[in-house]
Amino acid sequence: MIGKVLGNRYEILEKIGTGGMGDVYKAHCRKLDRIVAIKVLKAEYNDDNNFIRKFKRESLAAASISHPNIVSIYDVGSEDLGSDKIHYIVMEYIDGRTLKEVINEEGSLNEKRALNYCVQIAEALKVAHSKNIVHRDIKAQNIMVTKDDRVKVTDFGIARVADNSTVTATNAIMGSVHYFSPEQARGAKVDNRSDIYSLGIVLYEMLTGKLPFDAENPVSVALMQVQSNMPRPSDSARGISESADAIVLKMTMKDPDERYKDVYQLIKDIKNIQLGRTSNIDYSQTMKQSIPLDERIKESSNKNNGASVSQRGKKVVRRPQNDNDFEEDEKPKKKKKKKSMTPVILGMVTAFLLIVMIGFIGPKALFNSNKTDNEQAMKIVVPSLVGKTEDEARAILKAQKLEMNISGNEEDENHKNREVLSQSPVDGEEVEEGTTVNIVVNVLPDAIKVPNLEGKTLEEAQNMVSKLGLRIINIETGFSDEVEKGKIISQEPSVGSEVIRDKNISIIVSQGEDENAKEVANTIGLSKDDARDTLTKQGYKVKIEETESNKVEKGEVFDYSPKGKVEKKETITLYVSSGKETEDTNDKEEEDSNTNNQSNENAKTNFNVRVPEDGERHRIQVKRYTANGKDYLLYDYHKTSDDGDIRIPVEGKKGDKFEIYMDGSLIQSQNL
Repeated sequence: MIGKVLGNRYEILEKIGTGGMGDVYKAHCRKLDRIVAIKVLKAEYNDDNNFIRKFKRESLAAASISHPNIVSIYDVGSEDLGSDKIHYIVMEYIDGRTLKEVINEEGSLNEKRALNYCVQIAEALKVAHSKNIVHRDIKAQNIMVTKDDRVKVTDFGIARVADNSTVTATNAIMGSVHYFSPEQARGAKVDNRSDIYSLGIVLYEMLTGKLPFDAENPVSVALMQVQSNMPRPSDSARGISESADAIVLKMTMKDPDERYKDVYQLIKDIKNIQLGRTSNIDYSQTMKQSIPLDERIKESSNKNNGASVSQRGKKVVRRPQNDNDFEEDEKPKKKKKKKSMTPVILGMVTAFLLIVMIGFIGPKALFNSNKTDNEQAMKIVVPSLVGKTEDEARAILKAQKLEMNISGNEEDENHKNREVLSQSPVDGEEVEEGTTVNIVVNVLPDAIKVPNLEGKTLEEAQNMVSKLGLRIINIETGFSDEVEKGKIISQEPSVGSEVIRDKNISIIVSQGEDENAKEVANTIGLSKDDARDTLTKQGYKVKIEETESNKVEKGEVFDYSPKGKVEKKETITLYVSSGKETEDTNDKEEEDSNTNNQSNENAKTNFNVRVPEDGERHRIQVKRYTANGKDYLLYDYHKTSDDGDIRIPVEGKKGDKFEIYMDGSLIQSQNL
């Protein structure tokens, strides 16, 4: 592998490690000129298509996590090297050691340092768990320590794709089983509390320099994880506080319901210890919940005179059950102090603040208490997110003051990459401000952006897409006045769309100008007969529509449609003047009275029409409706988005109504 280049950009420099699922190499990214780490899957997995598909999906999900305490994933890819096919992940390169190496070299860590590392790992888990990603393989070997003492967790989401048979087949089982939660050892369903258990084992290892359970084979270790009582760190090392003992034991309870329910409370307890606020933790309750099974039995049998006794090695601790359990003569006598004015001053200040609170806050509270719950809680209608991209959905919810959570991923090549497939609550449902909307996102493994093929020859396009793992299958031809013969007019999927590898692409190749299409002769001002003869000689059919017009003399053409290049045998409509426009006197008087003598002068304006960028030709029509009930077709063309925005100048009398139609549908209406 040394010297090989993956993905035309990652040059392998040296091997830096070996894991259960593959080897890790140091590499240079030529494109961004930076050092990266590349994990290459072992060859034994190459034939398992289901495993490879899950591997790519989970890697992409892990790539969505960004946090200073998580090793970033940059890329996921596959490469054919000779007769072998390899699959790899490109990750952030960490210049440091694994936590396992640190412990092996330095032995046990002091409590302050161990708790510092633990809270950094917990912060990483907090971000992952919020995205419903469970690590499943938290162990000292998967935690990096940088030279500036920052902790980085690696291999997020990778353990999810390894089923029991896969894990058993690796050499990593001996390393991982020492950190397995009881539910993992039993093969049961795991959640975020399984990561908390494994982190508890790591914390124990940091505090003592050794693992709590060890045996000659992994099966025996797994049984110990399920059945054996968790030892206290202080039984194996000096200088460990009671609070650290309590946290480790609570993290490693056999029953997941008795552990920390999430890492938020764990982080809070560790930070309280770091700040010396140990009184904020109920240690008696924590220790009672964390006492292993055999000691709970001892405690129950040793109750005597309202006091309970628990064994801690040779040390015996007597816990009072109530305040009267202490004898009066054990209380220290208080020394007499001189009288101080401080209590009097504090009392006066408190009374003043109480009066202020009653005067200002009381009426407001009374007013709010009369409101119904629905009046106090602002209701928001959940918007529709299905069909939007993940980023679009996030922006929409943020504008509505709602939160977003990606609750799952699916793989559907019929939808765009990162497209929202479903949501909960559904659109239209009323929720309170700040409610979290869960979405399921489409994740296409190895998603590839479709390149711009328009204007390229077929050969050039084939070369471009083949390098990306795409294929041009559907090839059609069409006429174009603007695209040179033999070059691509349009493509599907469109430029920039993200598709899966081996996706088929459809293109339309230009045949050049259509020789059967000609520029329609301008017949405005010609007589009806002359105009008909002119167009008939061009090969067109002619239709006559007579209507009043002040532009030309009676019997002359004042407009025609369509204009521009039109195929032969198409019908051209000639608009012929039947005489000057007349207006009904009664109608005009009524109009003048209603519009306060509105001016009847001619007016001009422009209509701007944007044609959809779908590569199709669309029929654009502009119709004029006068006050006396007449109507005219002023514009009738077929246009594509390549023609840009269409600017249509129109002229009429004030009060005339103009309507714009696209493919027969009204898109705009305006009065002069």
